[in-house]
Amino acid sequence: LSENGGSAMTGLIAGSLIPPTMKFVSNICSRFHVTATMTNILLGGGVGVLVGGFMHLSGLALGFGSLTGVIRSLMRWKMVEMGNYTATEHSMFSLPRIWIHRVIRGVSGLIASIQRHLCQISASQGSYFYYSSAVSPTTNFDWVPVPIGLGFLHGCFMVYGSKIGMYHSLFLPLILLEMDSAGGKESASILGAMDECALVMVCAGICAANLIASPYARGERGSEGGGRESLSRQALKTNLFCGDFIEAAYPYMEKSKIINGSSYLAAGLSSEILLQRRVLSTAYLPLPLAIWISNDRLGMGMACGVSFVISMFGTCLAMFWN
Repeated sequence: LSENGGSAMTGLIAGSLIPPTMKFVSNICSRFHVTATMTNILLGGGVGVLVGGFMHLSGLALGFGSLTGVIRSLMRWKMVEMGNYTATEHSMFSLPRIWIHRVIRGVSGLIASIQRHLCQISASQGSYFYYSSAVSPTTNFDWVPVPIGLGFLHGCFMVYGSKIGMYHSLFLPLILLEMDSAGGKESASILGAMDECALVMVCAGICAANLIASPYARGERGSEGGGRESLSRQALKTNLFCGDFIEAAYPYMEKSKIINGSSYLAAGLSSEILLQRRVLSTAYLPLPLAIWISNDRLGMGMACGVSFVISMFGTCLAMFWN
């Protein structure tokens, strides 16, 4: 694999190829009356060797490594750079590797030209873009300037996508790809930071508000109020100390438009802070550790605070309003 990684994407693609390949091999064994023992051996180990060999010899593993670097740069709004690849093998398998790499280089070159055009636009239309210490319209661009408001849209889309089942099918694989083979201060993920702030901290704020305001809200006596407090207490601890269990907030978001709106607002504002400051972190960690491992602890702390306070205030308002 290349220095950009590729093991995660290669594993995802290879995993998707395993079921149809096993079905094909099973049908072949059945047609030619292969014994049950040999069929199990072929399905249990032979299919993995076949798919893995194909990914390596075809050059797809190397290509996915380069593609992983492109995806990481796009997610972090950095200029796409492609290193030179020289085939060290002189065999029938070196040619497809070279061509796959050339195709990806062509795609990355097109993306880089679009990024340079965006940099030129930002230099003349600076009021629509955010400039940090890493981005200046008068210097050589290593970072692509981010349009103001794009982070807000990212946060809102993350909340909406998590409700309709896109978290495990889209967001989590992208976080895995972004973190694949990244090292040093860039080993975390900007999408992971958005996961922590736009989802985990929003849920924590809603659950905290349930514990604070539930005893004083109207109509919260009896088993319903006790069940709300028990669930919220467990979810709050899980979100703050494990960075997970965002599903606990969904019933309250669907029940109240105020809670739902405040959740989108909290996710949008916190994600805007993260994207403009290029903050990297991840969920599935205790909150203090998620802030500690970040490349911008101040920015991560600010985003977490904004998300938690806004969602908590909106939930308290909704409970006293009803």
